[in-house]
Amino acid sequence: MISKTNRKPRITILFIPICLLTAISVNAQTEFTTWGNLTGIRQNGQLININSSLVIVNSNEEIRETVKEGQEVNFYRENDSKIFEYTMGHIRWVQTITDSKNEDIKVSIKFSTDTDTLLKGAYFRVKLPAIFNQNTQIKISSPPSSTLQQLIGRYPNAAIQNRITSMSVSVKDQELKISQEKPAIMAAEYATTENSEFLLNFQIAPDSIAANHVYENTFTISGHKEINNAPITIKLFPDQQENEFSGLGGNFRLQNPGADPQVIDYLLNNLNVKWARVELPWRSWQPNMETNPLEMARKGNIPPKVKAAMEMAKRLHEKGVKIVLAAWFAPEWAIIGERSKGVNIDGSRGNPLDQSKKEKIYQSIANYLLFLKENYNVPIAMFSFNESDLGIDIRQTPEEHNQMISELGQYFKEKGLSTELLLGDTADANGWDFTTIASLNPEAVPYIGAVSFHSWRACNDENLVKWRDIANRINVPLLVGEGSIDAGAWRYPEIFEESTYAMEEIATYIKIMRQARPLSILQWQLTSDYSVLSGGGVFGNYEKELYPTQRFFNLKQLSTTPVGLNYIPVITNNDDVIVTALTNKRESKLAIHMVNNDAIKKLIILNLPKRVKKIQVYVTNSKISFSELKTIVVKNREAELEIPSGSFISLITN
Repeated sequence: MISKTNRKPRITILFIPICLLTAISVNAQTEFTTWGNLTGIRQNGQLININSSLVIVNSNEEIRETVKEGQEVNFYRENDSKIFEYTMGHIRWVQTITDSKNEDIKVSIKFSTDTDTLLKGAYFRVKLPAIFNQNTQIKISSPPSSTLQQLIGRYPNAAIQNRITSMSVSVKDQELKISQEKPAIMAAEYATTENSEFLLNFQIAPDSIAANHVYENTFTISGHKEINNAPITIKLFPDQQENEFSGLGGNFRLQNPGADPQVIDYLLNNLNVKWARVELPWRSWQPNMETNPLEMARKGNIPPKVKAAMEMAKRLHEKGVKIVLAAWFAPEWAIIGERSKGVNIDGSRGNPLDQSKKEKIYQSIANYLLFLKENYNVPIAMFSFNESDLGIDIRQTPEEHNQMISELGQYFKEKGLSTELLLGDTADANGWDFTTIASLNPEAVPYIGAVSFHSWRACNDENLVKWRDIANRINVPLLVGEGSIDAGAWRYPEIFEESTYAMEEIATYIKIMRQARPLSILQWQLTSDYSVLSGGGVFGNYEKELYPTQRFFNLKQLSTTPVGLNYIPVITNNDDVIVTALTNKRESKLAIHMVNNDAIKKLIILNLPKRVKKIQVYVTNSKISFSELKTIVVKNREAELEIPSGSFISLITN
């Protein structure tokens, strides 16, 4: 059974042969998540939205499907095919996505298990967008003997169910066709609720699974969507200037002495980096509570990992970069219990600090800062424990976080250090409640230098506005301490070179800038880890010399934002365009950054800053790498141009 809810569908079902869909392009391009679920098909620049997953229904009718970080994933390319391999316990999936030079894409799926297994079935699921509602028409190509009663199905919650070869669904100006290489059962579901979902479930394997038998099928998917030629209009409000954007930042946590140096050299030479986050290798700095690491360091006894981290901070400081220091791992003496590895029995992660030793803890951290200052002349702007809300790898409660900021901030001040504390530095955008106690504590607020969150998950508008409000309430900047989109992608690093990853990442950044107004977004990382470069041994790729990927050019384009700009409100008439805008107090400089997920469109910009007369247009996409498209002339505070589809576009005054 696919679902447990009773469904009363009202869908038009026609049993007629399917004709080939009229294609709007001779080329189809697949959009997909970093873990392989389809998100759409782009034809002639127009995106046809779908959402696929691979689904298992067990004997208890419990559903497990491919979701972000919900299964083990491996990804690689073979020519034009993208191949995702999944492990769910003893179950294995292989999904191959191939773009066509025609109007369709192919998705090949293999399913197997290493032991005999009883299931209710394994499925390729397609969730249709909300526009496919109760008025959707379904056309089915199935054996002539099929009747309506047969299609009402053995699964009581299915709208229709039968063994079919192909089908199409259409509503208004959209149509989607799916055909199967092998005729197989398809069960369609539609819930007549406020949050209706229209699901198409194509059976890959039956309820009784033989060990080591490979069940497989190949799907051909194509679509048609009428192009809406209405221009995109954006309106700026340059007189409502808000928080400052100081520029691009990056993380420089050193983990690969073989590959890191060349990557760091390249990126520091080619990106305009304004903020950096480096590691305090605390375990190496003071492995024994009874030793005095400051005295040892003054005598030249500096552990190699510590020396490398300090020299990295020095190099960044000499380039004028402001530095945040973060600690991941505490020494054994500073934590409670045996060091945690992975998820604890109670579901938590990491280890709490031993509060009975907090004076020693504060002293140890302050000594590191003092040595950096006196020996390397490096001031540290702010300090934090990395993702302590989640326990990666030091775990704090909100109360402990509040106490640490109050007490450690005071301790730094007593030692003559200007270093302030980061509030939050949470693992995800939904961790804002971790900051509440400290943000309301007048004994903590004076020591907070900035608010921080990481963008790995939950970057919806509601959460982003929360972070903006917290920073504004205590009158400090907001930082995105770690910027990217898939924390598990290091396990399948070839995904970093996919255009879909690059576009989702930069779209997330523009959305964050629009809603949260951060001072900087610090890319995770500007090293060989999660690298925006490839080749040269990065992630084991020795076949090519070091080279920049599309993600690098996105950052390059973003980092060209002129200095001294503040965010301004912007509104648009098109939800497929994500846009943020900035200007200066004189209204003589401008930066508009946008991601166009729509087709090629005319763009009209209204109410431009009064002193802006010319604007340079830059574009990065799968074909173009930070290319200056044109210069446009502003007339009567308005400008017009045509913008490409599926692209990161920046309009900047030089």
